[in-house]
Amino acid sequence: MSKEQTKQVVFSILLFLVAFSLWQAYFLFHAANPQIPVLYTYVLYFTIHLANLALFFIFVKLEKSKLSEHGFKEPANMRLCLALSISSIILFLTVTLATGFMWGFSSPSFPHTFFYFTFSILNAIIVSLTTESIFRGYIFKGMMGKLGFFTSLYASSIMFSLHQIPIPTLITMSTEDVVTYMFTDVMPLFAEGLFLGFFFYKTGWSLTGPAIFRAGTLLYLFLPPVMTTPPWWMKLTSEVAAYACLIILLEATIREPKFLRKKYGLES
Repeated sequence: MSKEQTKQVVFSILLFLVAFSLWQAYFLFHAANPQIPVLYTYVLYFTIHLANLALFFIFVKLEKSKLSEHGFKEPANMRLCLALSISSIILFLTVTLATGFMWGFSSPSFPHTFFYFTFSILNAIIVSLTTESIFRGYIFKGMMGKLGFFTSLYASSIMFSLHQIPIPTLITMSTEDVVTYMFTDVMPLFAEGLFLGFFFYKTGWSLTGPAIFRAGTLLYLFLPPVMTTPPWWMKLTSEVAAYACLIILLEATIREPKFLRKKYGLES
């Protein structure tokens, strides 16, 4: 069994490295071709995501496991899962937008075109399905047998926060800008990964809840009715606080059997 568990950890790291490499190839191509038409950029962007999703299915096949073992199944309580997904989106947006009362609100500026609206919807669906399949369904779940619940949760969240870091762009930025990027983009994604992994566990290892939450927040990110522009430190604080509130909400709402809590180290 230990050999099989080690294999799953190796496969999980390998999947991350391949996904990470695909994104670096995308960023390198984009840096080398700054004048590429927007339509081609969108096509390439979706191609990378679909390639990553295909990799997930290939790794599942190579491992000879079932999709249900990686989260492709109904949650333990569908109605509760849907309610938590929607309420979590609302709570997250409420906490993060509260900074607008101190730094003001602004009207968003995005292309009000049918093409952009279609892109935003497809982006929310494809990105949420791809990232949740890879980082929660495969990596987090696959590492647990060998590394345990919390180590796997932290490791998968770190990978999730790093997998789309644009290294070609970062090497041209100042040290101050790189530090700001890490605090405003990488750390919030790490916090989100912790919440999504916990959500995945709490709903009976189903990707339904995490995928809905991620799709909802991504849709708001691309089609925001209102925006705030707080300093980076306040943006980080509000997002981390929001994810902490969401984890508390999950813990208070779903009380799984004691034997499961003990199994995964959530109760002594």
